[in-house]
Amino acid sequence: MALKRVLDYRERTLLLIAIATLIRLIVGSVLELGSAEVYYWTYSLHLQWNYFDHPPLVAWLIRLTTADLLLHQELFVRLGAIISSAICTWLIFKIGTAVSSQQTGWFAGLLYTASLYGSIIAGTFILPDSPQMVFWLAGLLVLIKISQAAVYDSKSTWQWCLFGILSGLCIMSKVHGIFLWIGVVLYALWAKRSWLKHPGIYLSAVITLILISPIVIWNLQHDFITYKFHSGRVSLTGASVHIKGFIREFIAVVLTTNPVNFYLTWSSLIWVFRRKMTAERREIQLLLFCSLPLIVVLLYISLFRETLPHWPGPAYSCLIILPAMKLASAVKPERNPFPNRIKWALTYTLLMVILAILITNYYPGTLSTHKDGIDIGKGDLTLDMYGWQEAGQKYDSLYRSDVRNKIMPFGAPIIITNWIPAAHIDYYIAGRTGQETLAMGSVLDLHQYYWTNSFKKPLKNGDNAYFIVASDLFNYKTFDLVTNSFMRYQMPLVIPELRGGIICKQLYVFRMIGYRVNSAFR
Repeated sequence: MALKRVLDYRERTLLLIAIATLIRLIVGSVLELGSAEVYYWTYSLHLQWNYFDHPPLVAWLIRLTTADLLLHQELFVRLGAIISSAICTWLIFKIGTAVSSQQTGWFAGLLYTASLYGSIIAGTFILPDSPQMVFWLAGLLVLIKISQAAVYDSKSTWQWCLFGILSGLCIMSKVHGIFLWIGVVLYALWAKRSWLKHPGIYLSAVITLILISPIVIWNLQHDFITYKFHSGRVSLTGASVHIKGFIREFIAVVLTTNPVNFYLTWSSLIWVFRRKMTAERREIQLLLFCSLPLIVVLLYISLFRETLPHWPGPAYSCLIILPAMKLASAVKPERNPFPNRIKWALTYTLLMVILAILITNYYPGTLSTHKDGIDIGKGDLTLDMYGWQEAGQKYDSLYRSDVRNKIMPFGAPIIITNWIPAAHIDYYIAGRTGQETLAMGSVLDLHQYYWTNSFKKPLKNGDNAYFIVASDLFNYKTFDLVTNSFMRYQMPLVIPELRGGIICKQLYVFRMIGYRVNSAFR
């Protein structure tokens, strides 16, 4: 009887990538785009070297996977994230192999797949983190190879140049990429002073600066608005300690990282700091210097300001190597390819994904306490990815009826006052009807939309327009801003949105009559 061939770790990792990619393709197909995702899709409509919130690589990636915007389905918008996650799993396997062994790389690949951040948030949903993680992990792999090479090896000069390119592209995905260079500097000062004598590190820095120069140039042209916005989000001036907010953000980070991964990571850090790790010290130090500063900075900021749970994702992705090494040291090769702790981690992520899909698409009504009234659904985060396709279909019928009956002119624009839900309206409504959205309001509300009117036909005195607002996002401040810019408006047409046969939110469509020229529009 022929013996059954056992897959090696490399083959197992490739099979893992194939299975995980298939699952992500399914998830990416059954959920509507979130507000951040459609917002980044609008980036791709007008490619630039930088945007209000982030650098441009996410826009370029969306432009690529949608075949220059020809493919409009959600899956193609998200495809870049799904491909990126597959690449990242392979890179984490290579990092684990370079630091320790293929068994470590295999366990690291499993833990990365079990990470909600790695598999779903940045691995299925299209965010700046999606391309960022590819260049972050690729840059880290190159750094590990540099640390293992002779200091003045000619090959290391080319590796430094490659790191300069990768770190530059990482920053061009998301400014968090600067922490790769912070890690390099800290590691060089603390453990590898010889790096500071190598010309490659300075050549690498120059390459990175050249690559990220478009961010600086764009901000010079726009009064450093990106810096002002992000610094306002993390500035501690006048801020007081907010313990409840810190606890809430900490729990969110644990859930996003995966509680099992989080526990394994921090127990492995203790294991390292107690000097239980006797080998590969240089590589471990490099991992720590490239990850811990980001975690510490964000933990400190979260004591005073609201942070987002996916921000430390790249750091925890680096640290996944540590529990992978610890597990590999305790498990004999071929004895147990799936330790119980890894099974628990994978099970958690799979259950969370299934639960999220079921609640988002099938929960009867809304999770919000606002179950009726003008703001029905307010605070229900699941509505961010639900109801927009149906709303687009119903609005399309309403708009065509208005044009056919000469109630509103053909091509009447849609007024938007905030980037949420402006991008949803652009993708699911205006994209179907062929209307344009015109922005009204401040840059802090509109973000990149603040500049989009320059690409569009402006309203003239006396023109009519639509104003669309979802009940879960309704507020009187923006309502008054719009209504005061027109002579009158008609009471809204209400488009109910059902989930599980029960109304979960409503879309209010106002016909705005007689625009009065003012300074509210850009």
